[in-house]
Amino acid sequence: MNVSPQEMMRRTKEWAKNIEKARNSSVAVGLPAENVGGKIYGDGESVISVGAAHEYGAGVPRRSFLRVPYQVQKDLIARTINQQFRDVAEKGKDPKRALGLVGTVAVDVSKGAFTSRGYGVWPDISQATKDAKGSSQVLIDTGTLRNSITYVVRS
Repeated sequence: MNVSPQEMMRRTKEWAKNIEKARNSSVAVGLPAENVGGKIYGDGESVISVGAAHEYGAGVPRRSFLRVPYQVQKDLIARTINQQFRDVAEKGKDPKRALGLVGTVAVDVSKGAFTSRGYGVWPDISQATKDAKGSSQVLIDTGTLRNSITYVVRS
């Protein structure tokens, strides 16, 4: 394919602009304050504090819905990141759109932990908890925490 010097210069400048935009952007996945900060449960406890307690095992059994699922699904996430940034570099895809697709995959991985018992690593709930809530589902009662998981692209 023959490309004029002017067209090559235009493409190079566009590529450099997109790479710079990508370098100065990030995607936050989980319970970003700008999206979830004001959400609370009926008892007044914030979704962020409940999420942090379960993620780190603070006063409750540790059931990571962010770090552990991302480790378990690291190949999928890495492939997604690589593909999106190839599209930014080679096809001129908007970096914010690419990061949004990475965020979508990461949210799906995180939410998948709720239906797979943390991809098989979460401890089971006690029989008393099962009896009290009428379900054997781990970390799902109202669905508020799971449904609050989202992403935000930051510049």
